[in-house]
Amino acid sequence: MGKKTADLSSMLVAVKGNATVPPDAAGRQIKVEEPVAAVSNAPLNFKVDPEFRRRFRQRAAESDLKLNQLLREALDAWEERQGLKR
Repeated sequence: MGKKTADLSSMLVAVKGNATVPPDAAGRQIKVEEPVAAVSNAPLNFKVDPEFRRRFRQRAAESDLKLNQLLREALDAWEERQGLKR
């Protein structure tokens, strides 16, 4: 049996670091969020009650945020409210 391969268009292949986002069906450019810059990611481990965990994950999902992004935004907002923001 012969092996079938699909023809790939140039829009489907990208060189690592040079990827572009094609416009959506309406012709608008799709917004791509830049990842949070960090030299390294250190684990932050602590326990919370199941209800808090569910709420936190739900709010992150509703806002299309990663969990660490929501945690950063929450800390930034708390520092600002406390007058600690530089």
